[in-house]
Amino acid sequence: MHLLRIFRNHKSEVFRPDGGMVVVGCSEEGDIVVEEAGIPEIALQLEFCDGCCRAVAKYPGVRLNGGKLKSQRLKLGDRIEIGGTAIIVDTEPDTRLSFDVSADNFINTFGRFAAAVGKERDLRSLLRKAISILFEVIGGTDAFIFTLDENRRPRVFVSSASGPAEERFSDTVVQNVLHKGEGICIPNALSDPQLAGSQSIVDLRLSSVLCCPLQVAGKMNGIIYLGSRKATHSFSPRDLDGLSVYASVVAMLINHVEYISQQHASIRRLARSGRHEGIIGESKVMKDLLASVDSLAASDISVLLEGETGVGKDLFAQLIHRKSSRSGREFVVINCSSLQGQLMESELFGHRRGSFTGAVRDHAGLFRAAHGGTLFLDEIGEMDAGLQAKLLRTLETGMVRAVGATDEQSVDVRIICATNRDLSEMVERGEFRRDLYYRINQYCLRLPPLSRREDDCLLLAYFFLEKYKSMYPHKEIVDFHPDALEAIAVHDWPGNVRELAATVHKGVLASQGPLVTVDLGGLDKSLLTYDAAMRAFQQKLLWRAIHACGGSRDRAAQRLGLSRSTFFRYLAASGGTNRQL
Repeated sequence: MHLLRIFRNHKSEVFRPDGGMVVVGCSEEGDIVVEEAGIPEIALQLEFCDGCCRAVAKYPGVRLNGGKLKSQRLKLGDRIEIGGTAIIVDTEPDTRLSFDVSADNFINTFGRFAAAVGKERDLRSLLRKAISILFEVIGGTDAFIFTLDENRRPRVFVSSASGPAEERFSDTVVQNVLHKGEGICIPNALSDPQLAGSQSIVDLRLSSVLCCPLQVAGKMNGIIYLGSRKATHSFSPRDLDGLSVYASVVAMLINHVEYISQQHASIRRLARSGRHEGIIGESKVMKDLLASVDSLAASDISVLLEGETGVGKDLFAQLIHRKSSRSGREFVVINCSSLQGQLMESELFGHRRGSFTGAVRDHAGLFRAAHGGTLFLDEIGEMDAGLQAKLLRTLETGMVRAVGATDEQSVDVRIICATNRDLSEMVERGEFRRDLYYRINQYCLRLPPLSRREDDCLLLAYFFLEKYKSMYPHKEIVDFHPDALEAIAVHDWPGNVRELAATVHKGVLASQGPLVTVDLGGLDKSLLTYDAAMRAFQQKLLWRAIHACGGSRDRAAQRLGLSRSTFFRYLAASGGTNRQL
């Protein structure tokens, strides 16, 4: 029968499910309560049925064996992490951990190893600490951790030996574990029939051996080996159970380091290729947007970029220009909130000398400066009504009249506009001209907030880490602290990419060692932004309606008074996966 081992604050506890479903989150009504900032009421659901357990993540910060969890069937030894809490899938104690040491001793040594994970970043150093703890808890004289090469051959990664000549292990045992994928306990190596005829057992004077695979998500990525050359010390099946616990931790450490290496490789690949030209993103939504840019660049239609402050609207505008046939001409930028009235009109359209107080010389204006190129009107929603009318006429006729002039001049300019406001709502309220809205919105690109870009926040964090640490070569920065990675992954980033860049920059400046920490300003991360709270409410409402209607989405739409298409559009935006509320 399954049980769950919960590790937090250097303490452990056992939770025995009574079948059905186990809910994990910050809600006091849940089965397992995780009282940490940023954890939602329902972060994880564990569904038990017919001796099987399935995990369904309701929160992007949930990790399974070091990787991102969505929905997956669990196996014994799988480790789920939510914030600083770890949950390991186990069975009743008679088939698992039972050392010949006290439970307090095991918890203390395991706690020290967990603390080392937070301080040590070098994988070899960390695994050597794991080996020393193995000796302390289980015993033995020789320990080895093997990784598998591209041909799945085991290679010693770390060991307790001082050099290759001192590597005392039985290759027969290692190969046996490699092929069977199961742990081995050999109490008496010399008399064990599995090792009959193995000269290495005799040559190494091995008395007893423990060996088990390192597995993450059902895939073997290494082997851990513990041997004893003392005739007075014999390993038992209980010791193999204990080694299996450490093996699951070691496997996840190796998997985590490989994940970080992949992040670095991805960043270097993007930097070398330059195909995004300053825009970093591997999420599907960003790839789709970048594909749209390629199509837009081949035309001259007006583009409206919508999105929250800090999502990179200016970068997309520049990218459209650089990929277009106008890339050899000027890309001119003006923020429509920076100037108002006659000053803004003069800046855009130019003026004649003496046309108003302070006009001491002729000024061509930005439309003429951008002739043949692109004019980027940022924060177009802030432009006053009078200028909106003059802008519309220029866009329709291609003619510009400077302030104080009687003649007009022809200009060839492509317009790209950006706004963090809802222009369609402004049109309905009479705050923005409808005809201008349709003129500048020939094609609309809606840029998502960082919170909706899957794991792009981590990719961007490493991009900014590389960028800023190169600015301070005297700092020996290697990586992010694990706590920093967790904080980056769970933070809502209301300031989007701009906030993330500033946070990483401050972390690099403040770093006193090789690992960068981040300061999120002491904000209560459990307090959602208004938009995030509304999305969460909408999500709960939709799924409650579905369950109230026996799972029928059509009846749920009718009950909520929504059309079928609107209901399914809202449902897709909320995640679209099966939920239990």
